[in-house]
Amino acid sequence: MSSITGIVSGIWIAMTGADDGNITAGKVLATAQTIYAIEQKTKAGTWDESWHEESHQLIKDTIRRIRYEQ
Repeated sequence: MSSITGIVSGIWIAMTGADDGNITAGKVLATAQTIYAIEQKTKAGTWDESWHEESHQLIKDTIRRIRYEQ
């Protein structure tokens, strides 16, 4: 969950209720893990490096999906 995509996804699901709407211990734990990952990236000062690496990976994954799924 330390990737930026994981953090953004965790926040999105927690804030919008993009699931079935039931709060479970697993969802609370996932939200806590998201908060912890944000704190760790902030303390380590690795947001810039993470964003750079993650954006490249997202682009590569998108190109692969387009190339192999059509």
